[in-house]
Amino acid sequence: MALSNLLRKVRRDTTSGQFIAEIDGLRFMAIMSVMLFHLGGGDAALTHRSTAADPLAALLSRGDVGVMLFFIISGFVIALPFAKAHLFGERLPRLRDYFARRLTRLEPPYVVNLLLLFLLLWLAGHRTLQVLLPHLLASVFYQHNVIYGAMSSINVVAWSLEIEFQFYALAPAIAAVFLIRSKTWRRIVLALGIAAFAILSLAVGTSSPRFLLSLPHFAQFFLTGFLLCDIYLVDWRSAPQRLSLTWDAVSVIAWAAIPAVLFFGEAGMFFVPAIALAAYVAAFKGTWSNRFFRHPLIYTIGGMCYTIYLYHVHIMGAFSRAFAHVPQLQTWPLWLTIIVTALVEIPAVLLICAGFFIAVEKPCMKKGWYRPIVARLRPSPAVTGVSFAPPPD
Repeated sequence: MALSNLLRKVRRDTTSGQFIAEIDGLRFMAIMSVMLFHLGGGDAALTHRSTAADPLAALLSRGDVGVMLFFIISGFVIALPFAKAHLFGERLPRLRDYFARRLTRLEPPYVVNLLLLFLLLWLAGHRTLQVLLPHLLASVFYQHNVIYGAMSSINVVAWSLEIEFQFYALAPAIAAVFLIRSKTWRRIVLALGIAAFAILSLAVGTSSPRFLLSLPHFAQFFLTGFLLCDIYLVDWRSAPQRLSLTWDAVSVIAWAAIPAVLFFGEAGMFFVPAIALAAYVAAFKGTWSNRFFRHPLIYTIGGMCYTIYLYHVHIMGAFSRAFAHVPQLQTWPLWLTIIVTALVEIPAVLLICAGFFIAVEKPCMKKGWYRPIVARLRPSPAVTGVSFAPPPD
């Protein structure tokens, strides 16, 4: 009963009212991958050991691919209303509303997080205000990657949110691909775009830090989300049918293959979009995999992924500093240390982030949440002699 009440409180609200459980279930896979990546790396640093020498730690060290899995989901979600408009004649989202929604939905939790971490860094004496303030401003306006060519000094995970911001700005134009009437040619164009950006990513490699922190380095993943959106709307009519055990087998193989190919380095990353697409399709089409991704616990945790992503590194860091005083962790095998710390840290992260989600992020999911606040801040017509029209719906 307590768990069901908690799940109800932290269940996300959607802008359109259209809830796709599988997408939030896939967000669960992405956020757990990222959390385990930082957990394994943190435990290796805590015990002064290499992740390469431990099979579990080596596997978790590939968990940063979870960020790319998020990019695919973002491509799907952002493409959805534009694809419906171009393919089926539904109303095209107004750009003003589109950008306003991105701003009012994502910016408040992000700014609250940055300000909180900024204050903690300053109060802890790690850096002076003069040093921190430029990095804060660059991060708030999603320009830290561009200006400094490095991840944010305020919140290291903000680098990917800056890339998401670049994608949001260009997505309405990219969505013009759905104006191509032929399904075959439309998907050929998307597939060629995915391959082209994957090749570009391999060609440039690590030679340019700013390129590594830019949209062109990751565009193939967003375009994979566009391709998934095309399949979802055109082939499945937004309601996949005929679930099968064959797709369950595809699901198991694909999810195992994603970290496996990453052991081949940057070359393996070339294959991730195609493998991830198979895994995502299987989430909709597999009998048991679909049940997993539609399980309330799974999709509810996935629905909190933005808050979890913003805070998990710092919560885990606090636990790591506490675990540093436990001498047994230094003598255990690294895989055992990871399992023990995971049993403590992951539930703690989920519970703490549930509080932040309820208090900060979930209120911003309600469309037009800011209008009563703006209305109260406006001068009274009786005082100014000016009448104000109510805000549009």
